[in-house]
Amino acid sequence: MRRVLLLGAVVLLAAGCTDARQRAAARAVERTVGGHARCTKSARMLGGSPVETTVFICNVKRSGGLCDRYRTTLTPNSFVVKLQARHVDCVLPPS
Repeated sequence: MRRVLLLGAVVLLAAGCTDARQRAAARAVERTVGGHARCTKSARMLGGSPVETTVFICNVKRSGGLCDRYRTTLTPNSFVVKLQARHVDCVLPPS
């Protein structure tokens, strides 16, 4: 019983964690435009196994409760950050 509880806690903890690419995408946006960026998570298969993700959508909060949305694409050397839209809602699309 104790092992099941411990395993459940680890799974819940891991589900809420950001992965390395997601963090790197957020940092790339923050360096490019300033502000705190929140990005979509890496894709996963139905069983929970990760899929190699190279494109992230990131929001940076601006005035009036709205966000600017950026598309970040992983290249061999870094991330390319491009503005997608200004003054949009701050809800990220599902990953």
